[in-house]
Amino acid sequence: MSPREERHLPVSSKSFYSYVFICLSACTGDGQLLGVIRPVNSEPPIISLSADKQTYALGDTIELTLDLRNDSDDPLVLDFVTGQRYDFAILTTQEDTVWSWSRGKAFTQVLGQETVQPDQGLVYSERIGPELPPGTFQIHGRIVARDNTLADSTVIVVQ
Repeated sequence: MSPREERHLPVSSKSFYSYVFICLSACTGDGQLLGVIRPVNSEPPIISLSADKQTYALGDTIELTLDLRNDSDDPLVLDFVTGQRYDFAILTTQEDTVWSWSRGKAFTQVLGQETVQPDQGLVYSERIGPELPPGTFQIHGRIVARDNTLADSTVIVVQ
């Protein structure tokens, strides 16, 4: 093929190499996506969500705590796709979210990582004041790492 007949990709080489780097860095050596990196024989992290009480009056502030503990002998590496690290949501049913901590917030669009050493943890707390009607609500808390299994829930009642 002569130089005149060469075809060029419409994408700049810089964009192409960035794309390849992102794709490669998102996979481990065995082709699985990164998320929570832990050795095969390692204990999974313990995650728990708690509210400061179970029953609230209308208008009460709700204090939520999401606690992640690494009880293994190995560091736990959490990979994040944005600056967001956690989220809380209040639901009336599995399909009906009435409030979410992250709704309407903007997070930096950068990859990030947190390493939790053995016998250490991460704690995220929020004091919230959503206007909830009387009823029973399920509270969900989750660490928003690529491994989306880091979640727990609890139930509260508003009277």
